[in-house]
Amino acid sequence: MGISETNISSFEHVTDRLGITAFARAPMRLSFAGGGTDVPPYPQREGGAVLSVAVRRYAYASARVRDDDQFVIRSLDLGLVAEGPIGQLGELDQRLHLLRGPISRLATDERGIDLRVQSQAPPGSGLGASSTIVVAVLGALLLAYGRVATPHQMAEMAVEVERKDLGLTGGTQDHYAAVFGGFNFLEFQDSDVVVNQLKLPHATVATLEHNLLLCDLGSSRESAIIINDQTARYESASGHTQSALRRQRELAVEMKQLLLAGELEQFGRKLGEVWESKRAISPLIATAEADRAYEVAIGAGALGGKIAGAGGGGFMLFYAPFESRFEVAQALRELGHDVTDVALDDDGLRSWSHG
Repeated sequence: MGISETNISSFEHVTDRLGITAFARAPMRLSFAGGGTDVPPYPQREGGAVLSVAVRRYAYASARVRDDDQFVIRSLDLGLVAEGPIGQLGELDQRLHLLRGPISRLATDERGIDLRVQSQAPPGSGLGASSTIVVAVLGALLLAYGRVATPHQMAEMAVEVERKDLGLTGGTQDHYAAVFGGFNFLEFQDSDVVVNQLKLPHATVATLEHNLLLCDLGSSRESAIIINDQTARYESASGHTQSALRRQRELAVEMKQLLLAGELEQFGRKLGEVWESKRAISPLIATAEADRAYEVAIGAGALGGKIAGAGGGGFMLFYAPFESRFEVAQALRELGHDVTDVALDDDGLRSWSHG
């Protein structure tokens, strides 16, 4: 197995990295608006837009090229270790499939790899964890095998690994957020992705970090089930799915403008509109836990909130102004939920080596 001819021409070969340990760190993301409009066939037919920010929850990977054809993979989160010849990657435990895809792209028959991976949030959390893991592994592997990619090439390759090579259902926003970091207004048109990086004043960023709260609903979900239902409803013009997706795209544009203008209270209230629009996309998105958390948070003084990611569980994001932030967090904790601050990442994917 090896990298395809197209990808070989896309990456500059640097040097032999045998004996060098390569490390990579990629951030997860919070999507403010537009989620679902990056999922085919919507962007191909109508063009999607997503407003998101990278957060300081990371996927980490380390890679070391071997002088034989063996691989040793360690998933610290799953407590799994797998090893064998590179030619037998296809026989890996299904739970390690996110790691198999990047290795299959880059490993050679002559030189295997030692790979270690750890994530600060599990797949199903709504923070784009699965795609972020793929980005981090690719970042470490590219450096280990002595190849260099531009940020756009890296994000495109991560999308291809997850959506084409592994055949996993989903959109493309997470990969770009993990690579670029910071605030991004992403535009999706057919197979093209335009990354508009937003540079905000320090006061705006600091206020957002203070006023945003992340609430763990205590349950995860299989995003593919929700996305498949969304796609089926969109193609059959069932319910309000089409109009809800169009509204998501509009809200992404509106909230981008509010961010740039520093109108953060209006921005916080718009999160509530995003949530109402989001739940109209598919009946699988909202849960009783999410509805109860939203009701309690708004009652305690939050201006707005929404589910993170595809929905059905995971995390909820709330905007609570200074005057009510403590009360909102306390009310959610009394419901039995973990509530944490939101720290924003401006670095994106970072790779470095040692040895």
